[in-house]
Amino acid sequence: MPKVLLINPPFEQEEESVGRTKSIKKVLNIVPPLGIAYIAAVLEKMGVEVRIIDCAVGLSFQDLFRIVTEESPDVIGVTSTTPAFVKAKKLGEFIREQFPATKILIGGAQVTALPHETMKTGLFDIGIIGEGELTIEKLFKNYRNKRFEILDQIRGIIYKDETGIHRNLDQDFVNDLDSIPMPARHLLPHPKFYRPTPASCRRVPYAVIMTSRGCPSQCTFCDRKIFGMRCRMRSVPNIFQEIQEVVAKYGVKEIRFFDDTFTLDKKRVYEICDEFEKRNLRLSWTCLTKVACVDGPLLKRMKEAGCWQVLYGFESGDDRMLKLLKKGNTVEMNKRAIRLTKEAGLEVRGDFIVGTPGETWESIERTVRFAIDMRLDYAHFNKFIPFPGTELYKRLTDEGHTFDFSKSTILDHKQIYYNNPEMDAADFSRYLDKATRRFYLRPNYILKRLLSIRTLHQLKGQIGGFFAIFELS
Repeated sequence: MPKVLLINPPFEQEEESVGRTKSIKKVLNIVPPLGIAYIAAVLEKMGVEVRIIDCAVGLSFQDLFRIVTEESPDVIGVTSTTPAFVKAKKLGEFIREQFPATKILIGGAQVTALPHETMKTGLFDIGIIGEGELTIEKLFKNYRNKRFEILDQIRGIIYKDETGIHRNLDQDFVNDLDSIPMPARHLLPHPKFYRPTPASCRRVPYAVIMTSRGCPSQCTFCDRKIFGMRCRMRSVPNIFQEIQEVVAKYGVKEIRFFDDTFTLDKKRVYEICDEFEKRNLRLSWTCLTKVACVDGPLLKRMKEAGCWQVLYGFESGDDRMLKLLKKGNTVEMNKRAIRLTKEAGLEVRGDFIVGTPGETWESIERTVRFAIDMRLDYAHFNKFIPFPGTELYKRLTDEGHTFDFSKSTILDHKQIYYNNPEMDAADFSRYLDKATRRFYLRPNYILKRLLSIRTLHQLKGQIGGFFAIFELS
């Protein structure tokens, strides 16, 4: 069996991520890379010697290059989103130059959305497309004499050889999620080294857990290729096996359920709430879901079981924009979910996306006013980024638009990826800064946040968040 390094390259560093707004670094959402932790668990089960290097906890490229040199692995696996691909390429260039015999695999959103473009860089031997567990197991079952064999028979990959680049049939999704080993958290840094955004966390250490995969929604700005559109769910006993592990081994005090739609199956959520109480687990937790998938009794039960916040993808405060985005909800549905969530005693965190095709100054102002008038606890006005693999990316590229992801300033409002013809790019970036300040720097809002603080971690986070927002021009 080969010696394997799985790497999450450096990304959130200085101006490369946050641009001119340096204080934003204090409120970045730095959480464990569960994807490669699952892949590592599969490899360990096969008897492969594997190590994870997660540079998100503060490792630089200099640190990473030193580790790679010391380890001298046979195979290196890299995970990458499209905005982070410039970093994955930098790592690939180093490995190609220093260790030409090492096999380099790449997985994640970048290669899944843009497989041929990724492989044309010449830096990677094999790309893992989509969900990786079944594919990686098949690959390593056919690793002999420092090379992967029968590549033409392995589904879910794109690879290059002396004859060119070849893409195979897609891999099947894992139907039984309970059959996947628990993520290899023992190969990651301790949870205390991660830094969830203050808007989503009250207590640390903190763990991110996925209880399902797949999203049936049709949103035009979201890529669903990795996990697909059919929702597959883990059993409640399997979920709590992981929860008990993170509590017992790492002293975790809070859970973030990172499913796309945690409450899609309400019956299962009730079972999860019951299990928290049966096991006497006094954990706080949060989740993400859709406004159409909640009701009053369910939200109240979640509150009783330790939930304190729900994140909704409201996306807009304008019905016309919601229809264009294919959200499947209306402004009235958004308002109903907010009312029910607050009545249950839960905080409401809202995500919005602004600047998409069809957006106007009037519709974006309705969105900001919606967030303020509905008294959300947190609101994030995300600038539109046409991520590869999404319906909007395809539409815009078909129309002749091109996009440069070589600079990964995702959180800097000054860098606009799509120039909406309805609004000047410079005016739009200034408006985003102003909208954030309008929401967070209201005196009554600041007082509300101060009165809501329950832990020292929250206090530190709120102070950091205040200065990050105050710095916006």
